[in-house]
Amino acid sequence: MHFDVHAHTILLAVTGSHAYGTARPESDLDIRGCCVAPPEIRLSFHRRFEQYTHPGGPAPKTPVWAEARAALARHPTAHDGLGEDTTLDLVIYDVAKLVGLCADANPNMLELLFLDPQDVIYAAPAWERLRAARGMFLSRKAKYTYSGYAHSQLRRIRGHRAWLLDPPKQPPTRADFGLPEETVLSADDRNRIDEAVAKIIRGWSVEDMELPAAERDVLRDRMRDFWATCLQCQVDEIDERTYQLAAQSVGLTGDVLHALKQERAYRSARKHWEQFRKWQRERNPARAALEARHGYDTKHGMHLIRLMRTGLEILRDGALQVRRPDAAELAAIRDGLYSYDQLLAEAERLEAEMEAALTTTKLPRAANLMAIDALLRDIVLERIRGAS
Repeated sequence: MHFDVHAHTILLAVTGSHAYGTARPESDLDIRGCCVAPPEIRLSFHRRFEQYTHPGGPAPKTPVWAEARAALARHPTAHDGLGEDTTLDLVIYDVAKLVGLCADANPNMLELLFLDPQDVIYAAPAWERLRAARGMFLSRKAKYTYSGYAHSQLRRIRGHRAWLLDPPKQPPTRADFGLPEETVLSADDRNRIDEAVAKIIRGWSVEDMELPAAERDVLRDRMRDFWATCLQCQVDEIDERTYQLAAQSVGLTGDVLHALKQERAYRSARKHWEQFRKWQRERNPARAALEARHGYDTKHGMHLIRLMRTGLEILRDGALQVRRPDAAELAAIRDGLYSYDQLLAEAERLEAEMEAALTTTKLPRAANLMAIDALLRDIVLERIRGAS
């Protein structure tokens, strides 16, 4: 590390289950923070700083951490979580990275601006100024980020459930996909072809369009529906069909295209097998027991519902509640309140409510990046002046 991160820290806060109100005695204590890197780092052409992850061991003995430890001693659920010798689970982000992610409505970062005061264990004036302007970070983009994070939980739930109900019996072989033991195309050939195809697909995308992020998300969803209709396929088949069209446009023959498809399918199956084996080795025993009892990962289910409800509240109320008023119900979901089918039905209902709220919300399409940039610049300059 090029500088003393702790000396430049402006925020330390309790996050995760302790901040949501769903913590149990065995819950991990996650602490996240923010710092303003000094000008010799911020203005350097070869030194970069985005975030710091504590390497393990106890918290440093600095004035900032003395204040944080005292605040933790008063915390209603986390007061036993940080003794003098406790190994610290800590990540500290540079203010520019944190602000950028908040402007993009990243759920993990955005919630730092809306934490309950009791979960903020150290805050410098620079952070208080940023927090006072937190409303300017809320936008319709939250529909897509919170729904997207929720669907990531749902994909994990479905993937783990498939492994529970029908676990793979053996690793896939090349013969399973009609492939010879030795690949027809070398890795270099495949890479060249994939890059050519990827270049064409990038040209069809909306990522480089000069549009606000929220508008790009809406356009991307509509384009996927359009592609599904044109290609007469399911949405989850779009990527494969689009690849086929792009590959044909670079002159690949049917035989080569089929070989590439089977190679990709084989590599995907190998990756799936390796993920399954890793899941088997590393799954938490208590969590595995919950999965076996209820047929799905109920902790992922809890986070799925929390994310969708939070996103809905942002759109509907223009506010973000980190400490959940429904914490008791969320804890019950983690304990198996919903069956698998009930969980899917609730997620579908919440998705529909988010879509409806998107049409009536008073939030802007996207955060005002110029105003946020000006605020960030003022905070950084004031912090530098104060340190000089």
